[in-house]
Amino acid sequence: MRKIITLFDLSKRELEYLIKRAVELFKGDTPTKKLKEKIGLIYFEKPSTRTRISFEVAVIKLGGTAIYSTDKDTQILRGEDRADFARVLDGYVDFFICRVYDHKSLEIFSESTKKPVINALSNLSHPTQIISDLATIQLLLGRYEGKKIVFMGDAKNNVARSWIEALEVLGNFELVFSCPEGFEPELKSIYKVEYDPSEAVKDADIIYTDVWFSMGDEFSPEKEEKMKKYAVDSEKAKYAKLVMHCLPAKKGKEISYDVFEKFKDVIFTQAHMKLYSAISILESIDLE
Repeated sequence: MRKIITLFDLSKRELEYLIKRAVELFKGDTPTKKLKEKIGLIYFEKPSTRTRISFEVAVIKLGGTAIYSTDKDTQILRGEDRADFARVLDGYVDFFICRVYDHKSLEIFSESTKKPVINALSNLSHPTQIISDLATIQLLLGRYEGKKIVFMGDAKNNVARSWIEALEVLGNFELVFSCPEGFEPELKSIYKVEYDPSEAVKDADIIYTDVWFSMGDEFSPEKEEKMKKYAVDSEKAKYAKLVMHCLPAKKGKEISYDVFEKFKDVIFTQAHMKLYSAISILESIDLE
């Protein structure tokens, strides 16, 4: 596996393995020392807590060394071409973990180096989050196959798109988006869109939500007003087996305080799984 820019870079077998391996690691399996004497660049243009630290810890647990850098402390700040940046670093490090504003930057990185590149979030996609989320569902419910997953809120965002990528690759769960008109996913697939949230959550196994305004988005009172109908409250969540949130949460906005507290063990298991999915991913990259 040379890259994960989107989940479309993985075969069904590869994605299934990463999910399975993350669950094994969560349950106590010992990581390999795959990254012994290897160095990875963790290059982030956007802030991060869970993704950055989980990948840094994962590199250490696998016996490697992680170097953290941002666009602010490199010559990219002064306009250095990203392709040149990647070509130079190709001679220094063994793999790249990148979080960027513009998805095109990731594509440039990947095209400009022979080393593995992992997307740790872009404006388009957040593949490592969904690997972690599917592993969480498998851990807590025994399987994700055949489950009905309802995504509530802004279905145009990067996490929503990565759910669609997972559906296309795996094809073995039901995905429903419940969102206001005008906020439907742009990527077409076999998912359903249900504008009535009370209809969407019927028979839902998992309700999934995310912030209404992603990093870099400008606040819009009009958008917030449209989104209020899709907030995950106790009425919508009363029959769900799991309520999930990729964090950080705006409690009282996309998820009510009481629902967050009721499902906090699920949500923090989901957050902790990010470490084990990061180990699973890094164990699987091609370093030769």
